[in-house]
Amino acid sequence: MNAPPLPRLRAVDLNLLTVLDVVLTERNVTRAAERLGMTQPAVSSALGRLRLLFNDDLFVRRGKEMAPTPRALALAGPIRKALDLIHASFAHTGAFDCTASRTFRLGISDLGEAILLPRFLQWLEQLGARVRLDICREPGASLQNEMRLGKVELVLDHIVIPGDEFRRTRVLDVELVSLVRQDHPTVGPSLTLDEYMALEHVIIEPREGQTNLAEQIQALVGRSRCVRAQVPRYLSMPFIVSQSNLVCTLPLPLARLFEQHFPVRVVSCPLPIQPIPLFMMWHACQDGDPAHEWLRRSLIELCSRI
Repeated sequence: MNAPPLPRLRAVDLNLLTVLDVVLTERNVTRAAERLGMTQPAVSSALGRLRLLFNDDLFVRRGKEMAPTPRALALAGPIRKALDLIHASFAHTGAFDCTASRTFRLGISDLGEAILLPRFLQWLEQLGARVRLDICREPGASLQNEMRLGKVELVLDHIVIPGDEFRRTRVLDVELVSLVRQDHPTVGPSLTLDEYMALEHVIIEPREGQTNLAEQIQALVGRSRCVRAQVPRYLSMPFIVSQSNLVCTLPLPLARLFEQHFPVRVVSCPLPIQPIPLFMMWHACQDGDPAHEWLRRSLIELCSRI
């Protein structure tokens, strides 16, 4: 079904469309008001005018959130594209000034959260930048739509987002290693494949669309690991490994970080598995934004030093 046409431009206050776009992104009047620099009553008044304009409720309150109606969801894409075109036509083509106030909304994995984010924030502080980074919850099934709406502007992840409307570049290749507690009774400086397979493991829960490491191991060596625990995030692994005889397999930069803060040690992983690529991804509507271009260049440079 095609999206319903917007009312004629001469009958629309473009500020109203901006309010609708932000409320669609935030799903909350308070957050939308903060982002727009408006008062809550002003946003509520604008929503009232929008309801009359489109002859639809547009949003229904569900708890603390404003759930969009089907009509509002159908309008989201056309309005976002219209505003992008307008902003692009007036955008300053020069370099982004990082001392200007700007918020970027990112979707990143454990690796990015623990390794890239602290270094990037430290670098921003050194620059005297006024850039703010908002990290979204674990990207889910709605990620593509959130990127179309601008709710998530940039993603760093191992899973490629499909579709020609999404840009992507490979920024890092991550080697997998194993991690055990410092005084592990049976693991020495290195692990053979037989020793690795004989140990009990804590593993990461595979996400939808992600290659299951257990299936790779089964295909490569014809054997299955003995799994004692499965966790949703790498960040819980050092707590478990440091207090047990379990072993885990994880990206090398994370393992080195954990080694600095926990009584654990890194050993080479004997599995014949290729390094895991990390991709930077964004929606095509961000291509011409100087601020977004600056963000991408900065993160690519940071990844090159990991």
